[in-house]
Formats: sequence, C-alpha cells, structure tokens
Amino acid sequence: MKHCLAITVSLAALVSANTGLAQEAAEIAQEPAADAQESDEPEYDDDTIVVTSTRIRGQLIVDQPPIAEYDEEDIAAFGGGSIADIIEAIQPATSSGARGSRGGGRPVFLINGIRVSSWREFRSYPPESVAKIEVFPEEVAQRFGYSPDQRVVNIILKPNFQSVTAEVEYEQPSRGGYSYNEQELTYLRIGEKARVNFNAEVEDRSLLTEAERGLAIEGREDEAPFRSLVSDTWSGELTANYARAFMESGDSISLNATLNRDRSRSLSGLANDGLTPLERRSETDTISLGGTFNSAFGDWKANFISDAVFTDGETQIDRFDSSGFDIADSRTYSITNNATLTGYPIALPAGDVAVTLDAGLDWTRLESADTRSDTDLSLTRRRVDGGINLAVPIAERDGALGAIGDLSLNLSAGIDELSDFGVLTDWTAGATWRPFENLTLGATYFRREVAPSLTNLGSPRIDEFNVPVFDYASGATELVTLVTGGNPNLVAETQSDWKFSGNWRLPFWEDARLNLEYGINRSNDVTSTPGFSAAFEEAFPDRVTRDAGGDLLAIDRRPITLFETRSRILSIGFNARGQIGKAPERPERGAERDAQRGGAGARGGFDPARMDAMRKAFCGVPQGEIPDLSQIPEQFRARLLDDSGNPDPEKIAAARERFCGEGAEQRGERFAAMRTAICADPPQLDGLPETMLARLRNEDGEIDPERLKALRERMCSADGAQTEGQARRGGGRRGGMNPFSRGGGDEDKRPRYFFSVNFDRTLENDILLADGGPLFDQLAGDVLGGGAIAANSARLEGGLFWQGYGLRLSGRYTGKARLNGSGLPGSSDLFFDDLATLDLRLFADLGEVFDKDDGWLKGLRVSLKADNIFDARRRVVDEDGVVPDAYDPLRIDPTGRYLGIDVRKAF
Repeated sequence: MKHCLAITVSLAALVSANTGLAQEAAEIAQEPAADAQESDEPEYDDDTIVVTSTRIRGQLIVDQPPIAEYDEEDIAAFGGGSIADIIEAIQPATSSGARGSRGGGRPVFLINGIRVSSWREFRSYPPESVAKIEVFPEEVAQRFGYSPDQRVVNIILKPNFQSVTAEVEYEQPSRGGYSYNEQELTYLRIGEKARVNFNAEVEDRSLLTEAERGLAIEGREDEAPFRSLVSDTWSGELTANYARAFMESGDSISLNATLNRDRSRSLSGLANDGLTPLERRSETDTISLGGTFNSAFGDWKANFISDAVFTDGETQIDRFDSSGFDIADSRTYSITNNATLTGYPIALPAGDVAVTLDAGLDWTRLESADTRSDTDLSLTRRRVDGGINLAVPIAERDGALGAIGDLSLNLSAGIDELSDFGVLTDWTAGATWRPFENLTLGATYFRREVAPSLTNLGSPRIDEFNVPVFDYASGATELVTLVTGGNPNLVAETQSDWKFSGNWRLPFWEDARLNLEYGINRSNDVTSTPGFSAAFEEAFPDRVTRDAGGDLLAIDRRPITLFETRSRILSIGFNARGQIGKAPERPERGAERDAQRGGAGARGGFDPARMDAMRKAFCGVPQGEIPDLSQIPEQFRARLLDDSGNPDPEKIAAARERFCGEGAEQRGERFAAMRTAICADPPQLDGLPETMLARLRNEDGEIDPERLKALRERMCSADGAQTEGQARRGGGRRGGMNPFSRGGGDEDKRPRYFFSVNFDRTLENDILLADGGPLFDQLAGDVLGGGAIAANSARLEGGLFWQGYGLRLSGRYTGKARLNGSGLPGSSDLFFDDLATLDLRLFADLGEVFDKDDGWLKGLRVSLKADNIFDARRRVVDEDGVVPDAYDPLRIDPTGRYLGIDVRKAF
C-alpha cells in the first residue's frame, strides 16, 4: 500500500494550513501537483496525506510569466490613496518601453482576470481592497481581445471588504506662486454577490504667471503679469459603480456612470492695443456610461462590454485686436461595444489550445464649430471589427516534448471595416519558450493598419497668441501664434514591428525579476503632431509664417502625415520586493504545548470545530444544491468559485464528496494523528508513513535534520493563521489593511522593501519624408516632432516600510540631446543637458504607530510629499553657451520643487 505526501486540492488541508504553508510543504514533499477540482480527481488510499495549495481567485493562467507582482503588503507599502495612485507608482513595470510610441497611455486593465468597460469602473477603489496586482507583457492583451500595444494589469480584489475613505490634499511649489488642493470621498463595499462604489472628487489649481517667476521677453516686459505659465483649472467628478454575480446562473454584470466638469483659464499677454489682456477660457462637460455582462455558453466564457461617452467642450479665445472673442465648440459622441469568447476546444499532447474570438461595433461622431469659419465640421465613423487569437502549446515540461521545456505559439488575426477608411487588417505571430522554470524567452511580429483618430481629423482650430518660441534661423526668442486643431487629409498608417524579450526570475534573489526587451518598429504614412525646429521648417515650409523681414510670426501645429518612421529601442527592467533581514526563528510546537492549547493539532491549525462546521455546511443540504458558502473559510471558498466569481457546481460536488463521502471523518483523523506525530517533541517518526519518511531521508538513508526541521516549521506553525491572517490583511467586513501590525505571536516585523527600475536606450529614430529621402535622424538633432529626443531615459520607484512608517522614492532620468539649427548665418544649434529628478513621499499610519485599534487614529494616515526635491531643471544653451529666453529653466519647468501634505482617514 502506497504512502505519499501529495500536493493537491483537499478539504482537510484547507482547514489544516494556510496557503503559504501548504506551498512550502509542497516543496519539501517534492511531489507533483494534482488538481482535485477536476472531474477525474485521483483516488488516494487510506494512508494518503493530502496537503493543498490554492491559487487566488482571479489570477491569470497564461504562457507568459508576469513582469511584476505585488501582494497586499506591497500595495499597502506604496502609501497610495486609490488604485489610480498604485498604478502610477508601478509605472516602471507597466510602461511598454520597447514598443516606443506604440505603448503610450494606460495599460490594459482586468479585474479578477475579467475585462471591464473602462478605467472609470475601479480607479477610485481604495488600495486596501486589493489582494494582488499582476503585470503581464503586451502579448497577453490579445488573449482578451485587445491589440498587443500595451501591457496587461490584472487587479485581484478581496472577496469581502467594506470601507469609507475621506482624503484631503494640499500642494504648492516651494517657490510659491500657485497652489493645488483636492478633496475626495469614497465608499466601497464588496460582498458575496455584489460590489458597490461611490466616489466624489474635486480638484482646484490656481494661476501662475511669468511675472511671479521673474520672467519676461525682451521688449515686452510689461506683458509678464498677463502671460501664464500654469493655467487656472478646476475639476469636479461624481462616479457610481455597481457589479453583481448571479449565483444560480453563474452570470455577472457591472454598471458604471461618471459625470465630470473641467474648467480652465490661461493668459496670452496683451492685445495689440497694449492694454487688454488676452485670455483663453475652456469648459468641458463629460457624461460616461458603461457596463459589462459575463456568462458561459457551454465550455466557452463570454464577456460583453458597452461604453458610451459624450463630451461637450467650448473654448473662448480673445481676439488679438481686442474686438471680442471667438468660440471653438467641439462635441464628441462615442459608443463602444465588444464581445469576446474564450474557450479551449482543441486538445494537443502539450495541452489545450486557448481560443479567443472577439467582435466589436463602435460608433463615433465629432462635431466642431468655429466662429472664424463659415462652415461647421462633422465627422462620423462606424467601425465593425472581428478577430481571433490562438495560444497553441507545442511542448510541455514533464510532458510532450518536455526535453525542450515549455513552448507555445501565439497567433492572431483581425479585420476592421471603417465607414470612412474602408477595410483595415492586422495580424501577429509569436513564440514563447521557457527552457528553464525561471527563464522565459519570446519573439513576436506585429503588423497592422491604423486609421487616424477623429480628433486628429476634425478638432476645431484654436490659435494661441504670444507664445515664446526660439527661432533657429535668427537665434532669437519670438512671440508667435501657435495654431492647433485637426487635419481632414490624414491617411491610414501601416505598422510593422518586431519584439524580442527575455524574463528571468533571479535564482539568487527571491521575488526579483529581470526583464529585457528589444523592439524594431517600422511605420508608413504616420500621423504626427509636429513641434517647431529647423528640420520641421525645412520639411514643411508652408507650416511656418514669416514677415518680409524674415521674422517668425506663426506656426501651424496641426497633424501631418510622415512617409516613414523607423526606430529601434532596447529596454531593461528590474523589479524586486521582499523583506530585509533574517526571518525570525519560530519556536518548536511540542506535544506538551499543543495539549495546553486544546489538544493535538490545535497549534497547527487543525480545528475540529471548524471542520465540523464545514461538514455541516456541505452535508446538511441535499446533493446537487448549493450550500451556505458563508460558513466556509475564505481560502477554501475561493476554490469553489469559477473565473467569474460564481459557485461552480462541479467543484462543490467534488468538495461535498470529500466531506460527506465514505471515509471523510477517518481521513481527517489520520491527518490530525500524523500532525501530532510530526509536531511532538521529539517527533514520533514511527507514526509516519514510509513514503513520507523517504522524503525526509538523505542520500545515506538517514533522517535529514534540516528537512525534518523545515517540515515541522511548516506543518506545526500555522497557529490559526488563516483566520488571524485575514484579519491582519483587511479581509474581513471592514476595511483597513495593516501589514505592519504589532500584534503578538510570531509575527514577522522585518522592514519591507520594493524596487523597480526601467531603462530605455533608443538606438534609432529616423523619419523619411519621401521614398528615397530626405532622411531626418532625430537622435542626431534633426527633430520634426518638437523638443529634443534623448537616446537614454530611465525611471525608478523604490520604498522602505516598517511598522506603520513608509518612505517612497521616485526618480526620472532624461539623457543629453541636441536640436540642430538651420545652418544659416545667425542660426544656432541647441544643446540639452541631461536631467535627473527625485521625488520623496513619507507617510505614517498613525493607528499603527500609536498602536490604536479604535478611535480616530485607526485608519488615519498622514503623508508628506516633495517632488523634485533637489529643484533640478534642464539646462539648454546655444553654441555660445547662452540660454535663450524661450528655454529659460523657469519657463521649461515653472514648478520645480513641489511640496504637499495629504491626510487620509479610512472608516
């Protein structure tokens, strides 16, 4: 008769140990894992010990490993007030370095592994509600019906959570001049069947003028008080979110609504009468509605999304002749609908083929009007799209072709039919190879056609007067008019990219990953919004207006089409997290101490009363009915739910058989007896199965003391960790995550740290204006897009946290660069120094610091921030070493060192 210590899903283990202990016990046992949730669950003989390891509900199972992972202690350590703050803090991991301009904007977001209608749905959730965050490479986006140009962030929420948070923030530069304040109130409740969220937020920032920074343009010094460096802005927003799961059918829905109003006011100097200030006033109202529906169609998982946004904006622009003002109106209507189906219909020797089918129907309309134009402009786009993605396993470690490791192919194809651009296509092909458990290599080719946005095509014209611009032809700073808006003559872009990547989980550093990416990007007919440079004027002379004497008057910055762009980027990322110092020694749990605590196994977490309550929950209802899952510990309850968070009948039936079937009580008793034998002092090894003893023996056949010690630590030290650990981590009905609790027992009080850095090296950045030339090397200074382009850039985030105190550092680096002049007499090249800035955030959870579990100090956090603590600014000089007025450091960055205080209370 066989005796083994196996790693599988078992009810006995779920009440006997928490998840982390089960995973560690699995490593000691060195047995392969099996999943008892499947219908073909293996049978064990009477002497089998079954230990469990659970996966957090909502985690992704994909071929590509995560680039970075953050558990709830890490998330608490960031010191953020919302999920939006956390996403900003982990930006080095979420940015798509090797994709260059392809990977701009926010990443793709999932909640518990499921698509959501929009960022609005969850951005205001408090970080205490999050159990884990996973960051995956761009290729994973295709598994959910997205294009592979942004990374994927999967946010896993706690199943039972409730909180009300209020936050007040005040900030201003150390030099003064303007200030910013924000107030936010958030309610969130996550229950068994539903989650509800309400959020109200107000932001206000005051005006900053050139005069308040001591700036002026030669000959126009009297205009300094009437030219703004920072606009006066105000924003108010109300958000409501609701999600519900229907236990009977397994379906789920979510709904969200947002109302937003933005106002701004900026100054552009004086009118031509020299007396009237020129203002530009903008007001924008936005209404957003979204919803999702998740269901199952046989073996396929379905996700339906609809999102509608209406934006109404008006800009009033004072006329330069002081005769009044012009009005530029813009209204945008958009409705996005998408459906995805995911299934595993084909079985191969190395695993099942994952198939994702997606289809969409979008409608967008842009209406713009301008009092300077005789006709209004309206553009409408209807888009119908469809696509398929296949994740094909070729080889599986310890399975088919296992000698080469894990190997899979990722193939996708899509088609878009646009009412204004016709049919556009895209396709990708890639391979992911994991030759070793801790090393993953990938190569992917992307090709797609992209239409310009309606904003680029049809935005109303807006003129901004008296903008200081450095004239490369004369070497002087001139006050010119900048023209922005849309260009209806843009064409579709064709993108052709390669990406090569490597992800290495360091064997000598726990929870540390090194990520390497190399991207080759090629595009034709590229839509670009230009700046102003000598290269731009050479390429598009009709976009620059000069008077008869050659003085610069106006620049047209509306979008243009570039014939071809080429770039190559190398990106290196490193992410690490953990604790500092050696883990505290845990005392042995002997039989005498166990007896003092209520009998054998009490110290190890085997609770007969809890086991009995679980048996009653399962066995007290007729077979086939859903038991009351509120009586089940959360770690186990999560194993009984499907990917949508609903009870899975098959998993519940298997669990019921474990608890109520023949021999259930005997198995629990045997497990308790073996735990007693292991945890006795000294251990009673004669009471252990032979197979278990074999795991503890060394090559000489003797019991290895280190293996025995490790096994005792893991099996005898749970100490009710499941229940107490949830309370410490905010898993109960109330909010308040406290990873630095000073409670008694064997708690690990070591300082925690995290560190994330991303370095990008641009190896090539060229623009070709026509077939055969001319070619503009932007790294060498021939820049068309505005501003110098540095070859090197980096960003880092790091922090250290201990017993309620936190410190976080954020750094940015931009390398040296240059902008070439025209080469004509009087012209000059410009040289940009490199720039490094460092931001500091200090915070203290006062309830933890003063060891208060109730009263006003509980859940109260005070944060201090200092951005750009060394007040660094980029220095720009011409060939003579002189700083042009347009590039005065205070004009480039009028804010500099930025100080703030934030007070947050969680109720």
